[in-house]
Amino acid sequence: MNRRALIKALGSALLFTGGLGSPVVFSQSAPIVTSPLFHVFGTLPEPVEIQRIFAAGAPAGVLLNSLTPKQLLGWPFALPEKALPWLSEYSRQLPVVGRLAGRGSTISTEQLLALRPDVIVDIGDVNDHYLSMAKQLSEQTGIPYILVEGRVQDTPEQLRILGALLGHQRHGQQLSTAAQELLDEVIAKRSHLKGDVPAMYFARSATGLETGVGNSIHSEIIHLVGAKNVAASVEAERLAQVSMEQILVWNPDVILTQDKVFYQGVYENPVWNDLPAVRNKQVLFVPNVPFGWLDVPPSINRLFGAVWLSAWLHKEEQAVLIEKLRHLFILYLAFDPGVDRLQALLANPVEFAI
Repeated sequence: MNRRALIKALGSALLFTGGLGSPVVFSQSAPIVTSPLFHVFGTLPEPVEIQRIFAAGAPAGVLLNSLTPKQLLGWPFALPEKALPWLSEYSRQLPVVGRLAGRGSTISTEQLLALRPDVIVDIGDVNDHYLSMAKQLSEQTGIPYILVEGRVQDTPEQLRILGALLGHQRHGQQLSTAAQELLDEVIAKRSHLKGDVPAMYFARSATGLETGVGNSIHSEIIHLVGAKNVAASVEAERLAQVSMEQILVWNPDVILTQDKVFYQGVYENPVWNDLPAVRNKQVLFVPNVPFGWLDVPPSINRLFGAVWLSAWLHKEEQAVLIEKLRHLFILYLAFDPGVDRLQALLANPVEFAI
């Protein structure tokens, strides 16, 4: 992206995401939802009437911060201190209101009603449990509930339809188009690997023994860029605890992590040093500000991880990667970190890690 295009993107992002003035509403009538990704409970207000949106969980909070920050009632989780410098001033000041989804609700029905949301939005895995919970809560409170399936390849459709439903059709389409272009580029590059596909293990915890399995939304980026997830055959819903013995059998070429504690100890750990990937210094710390680039949460922040991991696989020039990352920050976070700060982040992501 050249300088003129970057400035244009920054202006558009600030205009549409609340950096300047009041939110801009484009749609006047609620579209009919026909996408299989969307499950709607209750009667949605007209888009022009939606002013207060509750994000049920972290993935929804991150996406809505990009799409409709001025209507977002607050964060479902407390932002780590090190995340704040990578967000817009407006996003930094949003309150923490709690969550309904994820590992345990942190808000009561009474507290939710007191916030007077016009709609609840949830994004992530969709199964019978979440469908039942969304239906029951909507019936109990009278608040419409939008539950969206959260696969990374569906990000463009998520943004486009949510934008239309919530009154930001043009901005949703802008974000959707950018996401589609990014995904198309990453997928097109997979053919360049020519069969030389590295096997990767995603170490998610301080011990390194938790990982995303199968086609989990927590490990999608590995498959998306064309690499192999060594834990793909593990039978579990999303995440699994695995043994060190199993990792030794898998013998990954590369180990990915976003956990600072694990990374800082892995090279001195004699057990992990039995792996060639560790001895060969192929443990990669993936940046995790303001949110994890591979997951945590599994939302649109994974687009950053797709760009970063694809660039690593294809040995892309750092200047090109920085240009892409800067564009993502401007467009999806309404914040320009600048070239120097991104260079520092890529040079030493652990220093900035949450």
